[in-house]
Amino acid sequence: MRIKLLMSLCCGFLIVSCGFDGVEDQSSAQDNVNSPNIIIILADDLAMSDLGLYGGEIDTPNLDSLASNGVIFTRFHASAMCSPSRAMLLTGVDQHKNGYGTMGEYLDSSQRGRPGYEGYLNRQVVTVASLLEDSGFDTYMTGKWHLGSQALPSERGFDRTFILLQGASSHFDNSGYARGQPIVDYYRDGEPTQLPENFYSSDFYTDEMIRYIDEGISSGNPFFGYLSFSAPHFPLHAPKELIEKYIERYMLGWDVIREQRHASMKALNIINESAEMADRLQRVPPWSELTFEQKRYQAKKMAVYAAMVDRLDQNVGKLIDYLKSINEYEDTVFFFLSDNGPEAVDFTTYPIFPPATDWISETFDNSYENIGEQGSFIYYGERWAHVSAAAHSFHKSVITQGGINVPLIVSHSRSLPKGKIVSEFSSIVDITPTILDLANIPHPGNSFNGNAIHGMDGRSILPFLQGNEETIYPPGEGNGFELFGHNAFISENWKITRLQEPYGDFMWGLYDLNTDPAELNDLSTVMPEKFQEMKLLYNDYAERNGVIQVPEGWRMFENLGTSQD
Repeated sequence: MRIKLLMSLCCGFLIVSCGFDGVEDQSSAQDNVNSPNIIIILADDLAMSDLGLYGGEIDTPNLDSLASNGVIFTRFHASAMCSPSRAMLLTGVDQHKNGYGTMGEYLDSSQRGRPGYEGYLNRQVVTVASLLEDSGFDTYMTGKWHLGSQALPSERGFDRTFILLQGASSHFDNSGYARGQPIVDYYRDGEPTQLPENFYSSDFYTDEMIRYIDEGISSGNPFFGYLSFSAPHFPLHAPKELIEKYIERYMLGWDVIREQRHASMKALNIINESAEMADRLQRVPPWSELTFEQKRYQAKKMAVYAAMVDRLDQNVGKLIDYLKSINEYEDTVFFFLSDNGPEAVDFTTYPIFPPATDWISETFDNSYENIGEQGSFIYYGERWAHVSAAAHSFHKSVITQGGINVPLIVSHSRSLPKGKIVSEFSSIVDITPTILDLANIPHPGNSFNGNAIHGMDGRSILPFLQGNEETIYPPGEGNGFELFGHNAFISENWKITRLQEPYGDFMWGLYDLNTDPAELNDLSTVMPEKFQEMKLLYNDYAERNGVIQVPEGWRMFENLGTSQD
């Protein structure tokens, strides 16, 4: 076991390792012996209520255990899409400055070529991996990248990498997810590579992360691991035995499961007892109206999704067991989160890459028997996405809470309150500042290696966790959100939201997230002063970050640009 003095954490947060007699070494932030290991585990399109600890029926004992040794956040927010979230996660800089003002695939003509809208992680930001690497950490990444080929992780601070370059793929092989992209790209340490036999994404990404840590542990350096799962993003694939485990469970149907999750979230204090549940999405029929065969088919789709989450959880357990076996678990701080809310894409109603429906039927075997197997292409669509979003309205791509309110667990076995539930507002831009705070590493400010960069927009949550601050964001402060022309700002428990059609009428509304996480009751006319205050906060956010607003009536699926990835 490497003995570490966790110097940035010892003041009421972490126990000082006895090997140093409780004396802090203040000589340099470069003295990496004094830093904890740090691991980010990122799920793809996972909603809060998918996890047992947030009220879900999917078996997630390892994540539940991780949460029991840490803090559970109920009001943590990401972007409504994966790339902007991942860019903010690794930099602490708002998406409109780091290159992902929007997804590269959906650039409007007014945004193309503008700073902050490059469609890849630009050079005006520095990654947390680069700063940790420069301070003596061993840095590893495995899994989904989706931040552009112009900026591979091996060039942005990661020593060892195995990555999926694009946004999605078969979980069994390198088959793509669109007619125009039949094969996806995998890279190892910056070079193209092939997949091994018997590949399954969650298993292999975890095994590679364990191998990298194991091969580097003799260095004596602390390590930073970024385990970026591509599950449970479509196409939905999972081991057959796990699929069978869940089929009968989902024959109850989406109406019953959604109500059960909503009730469980109340019982666990994830949401307020008075919180109302949003109406069933317009295109989702009542479960009772389906035929038996339709129910059977839909239940198996959700069973595959649940099996993917279950397998992800098993792999989290595998990583934890490995760290315990080498006596590094207690010296490791974990961050578990998701990049956005549940994916509601249904290729029969929203063909992202036309003609997607024809391509799927021509290329894949989606018979009942083959659902979830290699050679199938299944998504669970709006019908089950509104179950995953249980406490909220809408889903991924929309900046309602259903799209941006995601799980966050911060865990350390020796230091944090056990299973504490936190309802403070926080954002994905806060993760990098927190990690740097943990490692006692300063951010370089506006310059890195001779290049001008943006300073961080996020705030460290460490003072709050230490009990030195009562809030993460002081009263009157917060963060803004914009994607695809949808707009929002959150400060304390207050949120203003403006949505493009078909999700809204492009009029601002004011919501109290304490009592109304589904954003059902507009208080703008009841509390006009708070409403105006929040609009000013959003306008200031948009101006500071260079938000380029698309016109009213803009539709993402009608404005497919050419990706620069």
